[in-house]
Amino acid sequence: MNNIECIVLDFDGTFTLVDEEAVPFVDAFRQGLALEVGSDLDAYWDAAARVISASPDRFGWEYDGVIVAPSHADPYIRCTTIGQIVLERAGIAAQRRTEILQGLYRTCYPLSRTVFRPDAKMVVEALVGSGVPVHVVTNSATAHVQAKIDVLDPAGKASLQVRGDAKKFVLQEPDRKDPVFDALPARTALAGLSRPVWLRRGFYYQALRKIWEETGASPETTVVCGDIFELDLAMPGKLGARVHLVARPETPDYERQAARSVPGGSTSTELGGLLLHLDLPG
Repeated sequence: MNNIECIVLDFDGTFTLVDEEAVPFVDAFRQGLALEVGSDLDAYWDAAARVISASPDRFGWEYDGVIVAPSHADPYIRCTTIGQIVLERAGIAAQRRTEILQGLYRTCYPLSRTVFRPDAKMVVEALVGSGVPVHVVTNSATAHVQAKIDVLDPAGKASLQVRGDAKKFVLQEPDRKDPVFDALPARTALAGLSRPVWLRRGFYYQALRKIWEETGASPETTVVCGDIFELDLAMPGKLGARVHLVARPETPDYERQAARSVPGGSTSTELGGLLLHLDLPG
């Protein structure tokens, strides 16, 4: 814990067993998508899934025409990636595709189950008990995430700050000029990945900057933990934060290697690996 003044956690897939909790989401997403493309959805869906499975690194969550997260990152992103292909093949324009997919996500996410990682409560209690400020920064709605944390009910949960709607997928400048953000390159290359990873995610940066302003921490004294390197960790790591990737079986090797290549970066398959990273008991 030397020189660590702030801990930032992602939520879905980091706290939770995302493949299990997303089952109702996937069912509802498919039903909603069927309303847009009609009775041929199963054929469209299966064909798109086969294309993605054959070359998963070629595809991903697209925002404004740019891939912002891997196609196989989690079930939520897999649905979005399949949905992009299905809607495009159905002849639906790009802007309308984005509107449909974002609307489906907002409608279907509340249907997800609450399935925490077995060590989630223990890890959160250890982090909060360390005395270092702990924040959750997530794309999901604040109220939904807070409700799930209330179900987990860790000791000290009142000190766990949740910032939802982080829009980590949006590539745009922050709300004001900032020399720290200005120093970020537009993109970076990861060994083993043919496409670039885009870094200038202004909404996400604003959420982190607010935390740094409130805590007095800096990127260099922050640890960020998430389950998708490209979405959660690439930008903070480039800013100088230490990163910890909680990998799933589907996490690509290039993301694991990228996390370890960040100075002080590490990976684990259990959330409890973060405690080892921070030299905390657990």
